[in-house]
Amino acid sequence: MDVTVKETAQFDRELTVCIAAEQVTALLDQELARLAKSARLPGFRPGKIPKAVLENRFHDQLSQTVVEQLIRDSYPESLTRQGLQPVDHEPRLTLERLKRGQPFTYTAHFQVYPQVEPKGYSGLTLTHRTAEVTAADVDAVLLQLRTERGRFVVEEGRQAAMGDQLLLDYDGSIDGERFAGGQNSDHLLELGQKRFIDTFEEQLVGCVAGEERQVKVRFPEQYRVTELAGKEALFDCTVHEVRVRQLPPEDDALAALAGMKEGGLAELRNEIEQTLRAQAEKESKQQLKKAILDQLLAANTLDLPSRLVEREARNMLAQAKHEYQRQGLSLPDLGIDEARLIDQFTEQARERVTLGLLLAEIAEQEKLEADEVAVEARLVEVSAAYGERASSMRKWVRESDERMDALRSSVLEQQVIDWIRHHSTVTETSCSFDELMGKETA
Repeated sequence: MDVTVKETAQFDRELTVCIAAEQVTALLDQELARLAKSARLPGFRPGKIPKAVLENRFHDQLSQTVVEQLIRDSYPESLTRQGLQPVDHEPRLTLERLKRGQPFTYTAHFQVYPQVEPKGYSGLTLTHRTAEVTAADVDAVLLQLRTERGRFVVEEGRQAAMGDQLLLDYDGSIDGERFAGGQNSDHLLELGQKRFIDTFEEQLVGCVAGEERQVKVRFPEQYRVTELAGKEALFDCTVHEVRVRQLPPEDDALAALAGMKEGGLAELRNEIEQTLRAQAEKESKQQLKKAILDQLLAANTLDLPSRLVEREARNMLAQAKHEYQRQGLSLPDLGIDEARLIDQFTEQARERVTLGLLLAEIAEQEKLEADEVAVEARLVEVSAAYGERASSMRKWVRESDERMDALRSSVLEQQVIDWIRHHSTVTETSCSFDELMGKETA
């Protein structure tokens, strides 16, 4: 077997393999012998069809089978011999016609991985933010629970404020002409929910039951109804009722409403505190990890094979489509073009590919391997989200080498992050829970 490689671009390669005629003939004879046992032709007894007749009658079928076998046997060996690691799972092939007594030649066209030399991954300067969960943080969640379970009651003479609910009629017009969809009667509107066009709800603050008020708004330039986009509209509003939200008391009954079967309010507060602490710990780790990855990206600019980036962008597209499907939606329903979405994913895909290559090479250089105990712990953690099906989920993952390799890769990635952190200067700082979570504070 003769193997030659041609570099046609930075990452593009043409691998030409020439297989000796003797090997071609031997494999043809092998397949003919196998075919002779099952072939059926009029005028011939089973197993007594001459090989020349078989080869002529089933030439295309035989050629395809032999070519596939020759490539399957020679391609991996040729890559190893030349020290090549293709990006492409399946290369584009150029094949010569298979002929008895002649060598068989094919050319595989593919891209290869770049040579990666990670820089700046040791001795980083990092800030690790942490937050303590306070009673006030628990109180805020309890208030949210009470708000979600509150009910609106009419309050006579009340001036509407943000958070109140209005029962109203509205009649919209543009340049004095009413437009489709701009009218409604006895509509319930909660002020502050941003369900209407910007400034609509704000202009109803202070109104009282029985009041008529005009609201002037401008539709966004990118409004979904193109006939209304960018136009100014006037809404004549009649307020029938102003309702204020009444919250349930903070007591054991609230805990029962929130699903606590025992322990009452004290146990609810404890559960909320534990949940917030877990959220804070997870967010703290994620922020530190992002800081590490950002510094790696800043220190390492890689030229990347186009097909490697494209493959990652398509993986991201598949994930997006799956998420939309879970919500009962599809890209056509949302008016989203797949090609345009892939373009939007391309830059993020480049970052993902770059980081994947860098982390893998760092693991190689620092002789890091996935800790099997950590792999098992991650499997238990991931499968726990499936509740009663956790056991079957773990079994499903273990049954696939590909799925287990993906799990090991994620564990190894975290080990690399931990190694970088251990070899960095880390400053510990504390902040409030809201600050850590990026929530706006008053």
